[in-house]
Amino acid sequence: MNMIEAIKGRIDTFHRVLDEIIELRYVGDPILRQQAQIVDVAEGKIIGSQLGEILLRYRGITGTGRGLAAPQIGLNRAVFVTFVDGKLQTFINPTIVERSAQTNFYRELCISTGIMAADVERPERIIMEWTDIEGGKHHEKIEEFLARLYQHEEAHLRGKLNLDEAAPGGIEFATFNPLKEQLRKTR
Repeated sequence: MNMIEAIKGRIDTFHRVLDEIIELRYVGDPILRQQAQIVDVAEGKIIGSQLGEILLRYRGITGTGRGLAAPQIGLNRAVFVTFVDGKLQTFINPTIVERSAQTNFYRELCISTGIMAADVERPERIIMEWTDIEGGKHHEKIEEFLARLYQHEEAHLRGKLNLDEAAPGGIEFATFNPLKEQLRKTR
């Protein structure tokens, strides 16, 4: 498949998403630039449920999508969900408290940036704190791909998008297969 056909395919899928998942917000919407507000567990659980349902609908259309943050559905709240190994997980009031000096690169897609991807350098390890939907507190070391995913979603809660954090010259149409993308040490 050539680049033009790949872009057309992404646009067709994006049209479906626009038509079927009206809750989503996209780059240019001011809510994506705000600092998210802290929530209590009860509200976080409700928002996490909403996010999970929307993320699963998105995955049903696109076959991709591993995370979604509350600002991406118009809620200025500090909650995100992930879908990894067939399971949804909710993160309430997550905070990254430590980042490794070692980094890696990855061409990140983002539900809120449509058909654009950004090659982003991020720390390969983090320590993150959050509350789960039962009110349990977590303080965990996260590595490799999960560290990348959590950092991407946590950035939404600080009003940052992957396009903002792209390496110079690292923004492109997503014509690659995101399921085959790998972490890299260099660009």
